[in-house]
Amino acid sequence: MRVRLFSIVLFLVFASMLSAKEVWLSIGGTTANGSFKTDARIFNPSTTKDIQIQAYYLPVGNVNNSGVQPISVAVPKRQMLVYNDVVTSLFHSSGLGAIRLKSDDDFIATQRIYAVDPKGSLGQFVGGVDAASAKAKGVIIQLAQSGTFRTNVGAANPNAVSATVTWRLYDRNNALVASPHVSTMPPFAVIAPSGLAGYADGFGVADLSDAWLSYTSDQPIVAYGSVIDNGTTDPTYIPASEDTGVATVTTPAGKVFVVTEHGGPSSSSGIDVTPTITSNLIQPGETVTFQITARDASHGFQLLDPNGTVLLNLVINPGEAAVERTVTLGAEGTYAYYCTITTCSPGHLSMSGTFNVGKPSTNPPGY
Repeated sequence: MRVRLFSIVLFLVFASMLSAKEVWLSIGGTTANGSFKTDARIFNPSTTKDIQIQAYYLPVGNVNNSGVQPISVAVPKRQMLVYNDVVTSLFHSSGLGAIRLKSDDDFIATQRIYAVDPKGSLGQFVGGVDAASAKAKGVIIQLAQSGTFRTNVGAANPNAVSATVTWRLYDRNNALVASPHVSTMPPFAVIAPSGLAGYADGFGVADLSDAWLSYTSDQPIVAYGSVIDNGTTDPTYIPASEDTGVATVTTPAGKVFVVTEHGGPSSSSGIDVTPTITSNLIQPGETVTFQITARDASHGFQLLDPNGTVLLNLVINPGEAAVERTVTLGAEGTYAYYCTITTCSPGHLSMSGTFNVGKPSTNPPGY
C-alpha cells in the first residue's frame, strides 16, 4: 500500500513538472511621454481551474536580472486578462524590457507593441515564446538596412546562467560583414533592439538592403528582428528560426578567440583576432579555442608554435559556420599564424601575424 501511495504521489509531482510553463514576451515598453506603449493579453484555457502566474519585468541593458522579484497574477478559468500599457498597468514601471511569465499550469500570452500619434496607433504583434523553444542556433532573415528600411535586433537570455553568443551578419550577396561579434549575456539579461551595425565588429560599408543574421550560443536564447519602413514607420516583427546548418555549440575549453580572415588589397587584407592576444594574456600550458571564419574567399589558416611545429592547418570557406579548434599552447615563446592559400587575394602577404605566450622568442617562426 505504501509503495502504491508513493507511486501515486511521484506521478502527481512528475505530472505537475511536465505541465509547468514559462513564456517570454521578448520586448516591450512604455516611454515617459506615452508615445510608445505595449498592450499584453494573458489567457487561461482551462475549463476547470483558476491559475496563478508569476510575472517578471526585466529591463534592457544586458545586465543580470536574476534579482528581479515577480508579481503574482491570478487568471480565472476560460478568461483573458487585459493589460493595456502593461509596463505601467501591471508593473508600475516604464522603459524597455522583456516580460517573463511562469506558471505550473498552461496559459497563453501575447502582446502588441505600438506607437501612438493623434491619428491613432501603428504597431506589431509579438507572440509569447515558450522558454523551451529558445534556440542555441538561430537565423533571422529578411532584414533590411537602407534608405527605405531600417532594422533593429534584440535578444533575451531565459537562463539562470550567462550565455556567450556569437553573431554573424551577412549582406545582400550572402557575404559575411566585418568580423563576428561575440556578446556575453548575464542571467535573464535583455539586449535592447539596436541597428545591424552592432552585430558585426569592424563594421564599415556594406549593402544590407537584403541581409540576414545568424547566431550560435552556448545557451538557448530568444532573438528577433524588427524591420521598419522609413516612409510609413510600419514595423514587421521577425522571430529567429532554427539554424540547422551550424553545429551545436558547446562551451569551449579555456580562453576563446574569434579569428576572421579577409582578403582584398594589401591595405585591407589581414587576419583579425578578437580579443587581441596581448602580452601575458596566455601562459604556457593553457588550452585555448580558435573560432575561424573567412569573410570573402577561401583562406588557409596555419598556426605554428615557437619551435615551428604546425598546430593547426585548415582551409576555411566563406559563408560557412566558424571552424572551431581547441589546442594546448605548451611552449613558451612567439607563435605565428598565416594564410596558406597564396592566390586568395592581392593582399595575401598581409595575412599573417604573431602572438606571445609568456616571454617572446629570440628567433620566432617565420612565414
